[in-house]
Amino acid sequence: MAKKDDRPIDVGLAALTGSDEAAAIEFWKKRFELIAAIPSDVARVGAMTPQLRELTRMVNEVERERLTRARLIAFAQLSSDVQQKITASRKAAWDVDRSVLEKDQALVDKILPTVEASVRSAYPR
Repeated sequence: MAKKDDRPIDVGLAALTGSDEAAAIEFWKKRFELIAAIPSDVARVGAMTPQLRELTRMVNEVERERLTRARLIAFAQLSSDVQQKITASRKAAWDVDRSVLEKDQALVDKILPTVEASVRSAYPR
């Protein structure tokens, strides 16, 4: 029987476990800006998908929710061109790994009503 590989898919995201909210928000802002700077649409999707997989693999639901909340807040703080590229990449990621995106969207739908109106209004529907 093969041993299950439980190493993180996204080491940077996994290292955020237990960090404060400001650090998590800054991580997501930087990560989104890096992804948006990738010149290829396909490569942007490929860069985004592992971090969503890592989030959905987290056993600690409180930590997963905290990091997802930080992601939503960070997204709202991005420039509109970065937001558009991230939104397009996330939308395309549904075709790459639908089960991960469905699980992530369920958590986003749970968190979104609890964040400030400015964050809610920035998040695409």
